[in-house]
Parts: sequence; structure tokens; C-alpha cells
Amino acid sequence: MRRRTFLQGIAGGAAGAIVPLGIPRALHALGEPPHRGLLVCVAEDASPAIKEAASSICTTSSHALLNAMREGAPARLVDSRRLLSGGPQELAYNHLILVGSMQDPLIEAAWQREARAEGDGIYIFGFGYFRGDIGYIESDRSPFLHSSSITVAPYETEVITLTGTSPNGIQLAVKAFLQRSLVNGVIASTGWTRPAISLLERDPLTPSFVVPDLVKEHMGNASLIAYTQASEDEYRGVLADTDVMPQLIWRAKYYQRGNWDSPAAAGSFDNYSAGLHRRAYGNTLWLAQFSNANEATTAAPKIAAAAHLRRDGSQWKGDQVPYANNMYPGEEKVPGSLTLWQSEDWVLISAIQIRSS
Repeated sequence: MRRRTFLQGIAGGAAGAIVPLGIPRALHALGEPPHRGLLVCVAEDASPAIKEAASSICTTSSHALLNAMREGAPARLVDSRRLLSGGPQELAYNHLILVGSMQDPLIEAAWQREARAEGDGIYIFGFGYFRGDIGYIESDRSPFLHSSSITVAPYETEVITLTGTSPNGIQLAVKAFLQRSLVNGVIASTGWTRPAISLLERDPLTPSFVVPDLVKEHMGNASLIAYTQASEDEYRGVLADTDVMPQLIWRAKYYQRGNWDSPAAAGSFDNYSAGLHRRAYGNTLWLAQFSNANEATTAAPKIAAAAHLRRDGSQWKGDQVPYANNMYPGEEKVPGSLTLWQSEDWVLISAIQIRSS
């Protein structure tokens, strides 16, 4: 399993119809990248309930992340197996939302190996073993764009996987995505159990979970698009730095037009950092809630020290961790700034870079 850390309607038919795929060959002949769109992928033989859940994503209009991914065009509902067996262009040049079981071949192809099926249950790194109706969501930049089939990536594309241990679990994942913009996390209905013990365990969210009310919809010209539920390894990291275990950790993801538009290797680090992976820290507001304001007051300077931030009035400020190698032309040695502050029992860190439109 790979490990990275935070700080160190429907075109071509009626709603619900799965439409054929195709990409204009003339675009390739001209050397121009195809227009990036959004495909919602579900198996043709999936249960009616799962297909209806996937279709609801296409028809949802008031959703900041979906609007950013659609880029003014309607999402298309497609058969995941047909998409996987076709050419690489459709897979690579579109944002993808995958809906279905963990055994769906397209979901298996995009799988990050941070979770695995365990009989009728699931194991998820940082959360542990579960049995019951479990919904699981993970997101990342597209492995189909960053593959040997594509010579140069003209932009970034994102993949969001909405799956689970059962049809009910998959529906929980879809609802959490649509209602709370959750792009990484675990949701469970009542009655879930742990069939085995693991070193890092964090309970799943309930279907009625709420996100922090101090998160703003806009910060400058950056718009809130998604949330990530932190896993136990992140809680342990804060505990190691502060000697205090947070009650909650959330990450809110913000988007500015153009975040996923840089081409080729020079833009790949910025594109990834601004993307939806659970450990992509760019354009992110990190929030940790402690038991009370005194605990937060004690923890804030220790977290700031771990991030190498300097006191500036009531805040701490500094730079984000540099990218891995600084080898590519156009790659910034320091991707942006960090600002930390306290709000009652919360400690917040902003990696959001406000830029002019």
C-alpha cells in the first residue's frame, strides 16, 4: 500500500440511459486534446438500485464539485465494463465517478490498494476491519491518464470511487458524496461490527454525519468542493506532535478554475496537490477539534512547530513542504504558504493560495 502524508442531465439520451462512447478522431489528428468531461460509470448488469444511485449523480445540479468536473457540459452515464474494454482515450481524458461493487473490473483497475474485500466485509487502512453495510469512498488523479498509453497529459483528470460491501453500502457512499461532498471516507449504517482487530482503527461516519460549521463556502476566489475524513494514522500524528488526541480531524478541499489544467510533467505536481486524493494537501483547509479551547491552545504552537511555522500575531505562518525533486521546468520549489490559527476548540491550517481571477 502506498503512503503519503498531509503536512510533511445526460448527453445522448434520457436520464438514466447508458449511452455509447466515442471521441472525435479529428482532435487527435490536429494534435489537440479532447474536451475533458465527466463520465459516471456503472455496470450495465448492476442492480436497479445501484444504477439509480449512479443516475442521480448525473441529474444533480447543485453540487460544486460536480459543476467543476462537468465544465459546462452534462455528465454521461456509461457502462463501466464497456468503458474499460474500449480504447484508453475515454478513460484518460475524462473525470470519472465509479459506482459499484468492489468486484467491478473498472473499480478494480482504479483501486488504490488502501482497502480490500475481506469475505463479506472490508479492511481499510487507517480505519480497520468492518462487517455490515459499509460505504467506502476514495479519490485520486486518474491512473488511466498517467499511464504508458498516454504520451503527454494535457491536463489532470480525477477519479472518485463510490463502493461498499453491499448495495446498501454503495448507496451510503453515493449519498455521502452527493449530500456532503465526501470524496474520501467510510460510512456505515447501524449494526456494523469489527470481525478483527488492527493497529490503526477509526470508526466510520454515520449516515447523518455533519461537517464542521466553521468551514466557509468561499475563501477569496477559491470555492469549497469536497471533504475528506481523516484516518487514524493522521490522528496518531497529531498525538505524537502534541501529546493530545484530537476529537475530530477533517480536511476541506477548495477549487479555483485552472487548478487541474497544467499540462505535462511540469504541472503534474501542482495538479496532484490540488486534486482529490486523501493526502493531496494543496488548496486544503485542515481542521482539528480538541476537547476544549485550552487543549487547542496547547496544541496549536506544537503543531506549528512540527510544520516549521513562525508566530505572526495571532497566527503562525510559513511554507508548504517542497515537492519531491524540483527537477521539472516550471515546478516551484515551494508550492505555497501555510497559515495556522486557533478558533475556540479548533486548530486550523490553510494551504489555500488566493490568486487573482
